[in-house]
Amino acid sequence: MKSGRAKDVTIKAVLFDFDGTLADTLPLSFLAFQSVFRQYDRRELSTEELVARFGPTEDGIIRGHLNNQEQVEEAIRMYYRLYGEGHSQHVHAVPAIHEMLDELRAANLKLGIITGKSREAFQISAEALQLSPYFDVVVTGDDVVSPKPHPEGLLRALAKLGVRPEEAVFIGDSSADIAAGQAAEVRTFGAHWLPTHQSSIFAVAPERVFTDVESFVQLILAQGDGAPHRWLDWAKQLQAIAQTGLTYVKDVYDRERYEALREISVEIMEQYTLAGEDVIRMAFANETGYATPKVDVRGVVFQNNHILLVREKADGAWALPGGWADIGYSPSEIAVKEVREEAGFEVEAVKLLAVLDKKFHDHPPSPYHVYKLFILCRIVGGSALGGVETSEVGFFAEDDLPPLSVERNTEKQLHLMFEYLRNLDKGVLLD
Repeated sequence: MKSGRAKDVTIKAVLFDFDGTLADTLPLSFLAFQSVFRQYDRRELSTEELVARFGPTEDGIIRGHLNNQEQVEEAIRMYYRLYGEGHSQHVHAVPAIHEMLDELRAANLKLGIITGKSREAFQISAEALQLSPYFDVVVTGDDVVSPKPHPEGLLRALAKLGVRPEEAVFIGDSSADIAAGQAAEVRTFGAHWLPTHQSSIFAVAPERVFTDVESFVQLILAQGDGAPHRWLDWAKQLQAIAQTGLTYVKDVYDRERYEALREISVEIMEQYTLAGEDVIRMAFANETGYATPKVDVRGVVFQNNHILLVREKADGAWALPGGWADIGYSPSEIAVKEVREEAGFEVEAVKLLAVLDKKFHDHPPSPYHVYKLFILCRIVGGSALGGVETSEVGFFAEDDLPPLSVERNTEKQLHLMFEYLRNLDKGVLLD
């Protein structure tokens, strides 16, 4: 890391190692590796010997160190079977980790993972611990040529997020993590907050070692990029209080106070959103009664492993067909209606996939508090045809997505939808 670099640069992204930092999976990894080498090589490996072999993916470790090469593929399959089956007994979610990630997401920080695990092993753990929805980018050992301590994984994550090294921090539990972070010129911290970690003493000194997640969160939020969004949240709450108060108020002086409160909320929102004052005032004038979140419904349609998107006339970018929920329609009816009107297809609703709070995702600031419902639909008729608000209709592969209308959906959200294509039994995502 460059010496003397200022530490008051606004933090925009937080990058994590996985094993030993976000998930206490190391004991299970040790157990699975030891079982494999015992079964196929008739030899015992200590945890220290295994840690010394870490760097490559699980497949790479077994291929590189198993003497019984004739059965190496069988040994790899055994590892993943043991690793997957062992989560229910040996790996449990850590509430403090989820609370930390919730706070960082609420502060509108971008989150990423750089792990030496294979993509398959990471997905097993991330789904078991319900960690996938939090992250904007995940770089696994399968995605790099040079694993940690080389900085390739971190540099890939930074490029994907569009963040400069000085705008990010990285935290991990091993000496390789610290070396990789410093080589990427990212502020780098050590994590000793889970029961098991790779390095009790770091070969190179991190900026600081954290033994509890609360202290780490405090440091990040104090230097994070979330202050404008916290102001926006407060403005929305003021607007909700004012709107509800104006609905039930009887005293003329209290009415004046609630109207003044609404004026304050309008001024704050004008500062922190792209909407002008007139647009905000008109939107609020149409909102009466007890204040509640607005509901946006998106239809998720797959065909030949491609996802249906429509091109919005408003901004020329692409989105899942959908829009505000209309009075008198159920959520599934809205999804069916929006797909028909915006894409031309007749569909039937199959399953609710996700209910997401827009403020926890990387959308542009908005005056509204919005819940987004994603509903899986199946084509039963019709053909591709744009509508009043859409100019084009297309199906896209996960690795070939067009420019997205981020006001409506983010790239991360589309990747989450593809996870359901791979695993239809996956539970509903919340928040």
